Amino acid sequence: MNKIYTLSILLLLTLYTACQTGPSTENTATAPALDSIRAEGRVIAKASFEALSQKLTQALETGGVPHALQFCHANADPLTDSLSAKYGVRIRRIAKQYRNPNNAPDAQERALFDGFAAMKTGGRDLKTVDTALVLAPGRILFAKPILLQPQCVACHGKVGETVTAENYREIQKQYPGDRAVGFKPGDLRGMWAIYFE
Repeated sequence: MNKIYTLSILLLLTLYTACQTGPSTENTATAPALDSIRAEGRVIAKASFEALSQKLTQALETGGVPHALQFCHANADPLTDSLSAKYGVRIRRIAKQYRNPNNAPDAQERALFDGFAAMKTGGRDLKTVDTALVLAPGRILFAKPILLQPQCVACHGKVGETVTAENYREIQKQYPGDRAVGFKPGDLRGMWAIYFE
């Protein structure tokens, strides 16, 4: 337990430093590489968000929330996998309040997410925040917050307000252990975790 706690604190400090001043310059040889990774990570995160958002918006317009839920359940992971193959990276969408258990964070991802959450709580605008963390030689993790967009409240908002009781029943059919409601636009909904190897 102490080892995980120590790792979490170390990751939070690394994240805080990276997001405040750019990548760590302890090893100056890696600074330009991390700048390049962060730039590429931003492109991949944006492309991934746009691809998923566009498909979900189409599904929502076609058949409402039930159709969008069916689309997401069947296609979100394969779409992410195809983008991973296209860019030669491993892309994960993680959340502490996840809908799909496959999106639960590991300890390292959780520590980075908690760092973003602490920044948000402290009043930091997360729209332009991201970080890159060297995990091992030749293995880098890029992380960027996912903020809830206004169009997402029909599935991720507050039950009984923006999420109707009928739609929440549909959510629970597709995702029996759903934890991904109760959000409002601008909330920290999740995080892109993009692994460069």
